[in-house]
Amino acid sequence: MKAQLKTHLLNNETVDLYELFHQLQPISIYEIINQLHQLKHELELTTKLSPLVSQIDGLLPRLNAIDNPKDQIEWLCTEIDIAQRGHSMSRYIHLVDSHSTFTPKADLVLFGDSITEWGPWQDVLTHIPHVNRGIAGDTTFGMLRRIETALAVQPKLITIMAGINDLSQGFSVDSVFDNYTKILAYWQQNNCEILVQSTLFCGQKLVHLNAQVAELNDRLVAYCQQHQINYLDVNAVLCPNQFLSNDFTCDDLHLNALAYSTWINLLQPKIETLLP
Repeated sequence: MKAQLKTHLLNNETVDLYELFHQLQPISIYEIINQLHQLKHELELTTKLSPLVSQIDGLLPRLNAIDNPKDQIEWLCTEIDIAQRGHSMSRYIHLVDSHSTFTPKADLVLFGDSITEWGPWQDVLTHIPHVNRGIAGDTTFGMLRRIETALAVQPKLITIMAGINDLSQGFSVDSVFDNYTKILAYWQQNNCEILVQSTLFCGQKLVHLNAQVAELNDRLVAYCQQHQINYLDVNAVLCPNQFLSNDFTCDDLHLNALAYSTWINLLQPKIETLLP
């Protein structure tokens, strides 16, 4: 891989990350970018790593105008923090507003984070009236705030997958489980049929989270058994070794088309069984 990346860097003014990924897959896109950075430094090249002007690219001119290194770091941290929090929250605000306003009656609600939001549900569940209530980056804290958006469409069944964003941000399994069970209890109180889907294990970049993922899933299984809630072990088909392989992801977390196809083959019959 290193020789191929070196050739690409030397022969192009701008790297085509999409092309490179498809030439080298299965491999994490983060590993490709990391290797490119190292080679670019070693070879003292000015090759752009993509046509995209990244956030840091946009900040560098202003950063270089600050003389004191301590002030540089403080300013950079503040700017990045504002940009990341602002982007995440603005997206959350807009989507919750939309989900609260547009409430078509639907038999099925798919509730979760980016793994749910980016699923091809509209393309495959064509015979089931459904709404997608996944929001990328959302945690169980955010989901607890918007649980009413699931009920607003008067569903017969709600599926949920959640928790990985909490864990990746350093929240404990206890806090995730507490929020999760509050969500489930509220929906049960409103007479909703629920299908909990296992929180997915991660690939190499986030492998340190997998012990917590296993603990969370064990606790969810026990809770669902105790409270007569349906549970689907998606890890059985996507992560049988408690690890998300590069066959199913380009970034050790989010799913590719093969992964969604595999998941849908497991999920769709379950949905059809649970829907009256």
